[in-house]
Amino acid sequence: MSLSFALLGLLNYSPMAGYDLKKVFDESIIFFWAAHTSQIYRELKNLEQKGCVISEIASSYKGPDRRIYSITDLGLSKFKEWINDVPDQINNDTRDEFLIRVFFSSHLGIDDLYFEMQKRLREYKKYYENLSSIENRMKEYSNMVGGEDIHYWKICLRRGYYEAKANILWAEETIQYLEKLKENKKND
Repeated sequence: MSLSFALLGLLNYSPMAGYDLKKVFDESIIFFWAAHTSQIYRELKNLEQKGCVISEIASSYKGPDRRIYSITDLGLSKFKEWINDVPDQINNDTRDEFLIRVFFSSHLGIDDLYFEMQKRLREYKKYYENLSSIENRMKEYSNMVGGEDIHYWKICLRRGYYEAKANILWAEETIQYLEKLKENKKND
């Protein structure tokens, strides 16, 4: 999936500034699609050059003026083309920096990996708990945009819960496995 289509999809709900788009990413879809602020602004500029979005400067009573982006008819057309062109093959991003480190952990050692896995387990649990706040924000966003979107958002969120739970189970199992390895090394 391309960031440009995620932005077009969000702008289809409502015109927003880049800052607002980043906030939506962080508060609602971060569990399956993350984007850095710089990526968002770069992509908005590209989309504007292609005629998929337009922008206008809006004054703000809180701070500096803001550039508000809106989807164009061309952008909506491109978004609808993309959403209807579902790939036949699974094409998930399978890069996992932590897992590749685990794969090469014979160079790290059991004790160090054990410590890292405990840290990772705490992060997985915290991530799982954060999904409930995302669920609450989804309800807020649904009220803002109206419609049936909340049903589809919940489907995505359920997958997020399952993946988070699977990561927790994997980390707990890995910690137990490493404890056994440590015990076997002591007995050898």
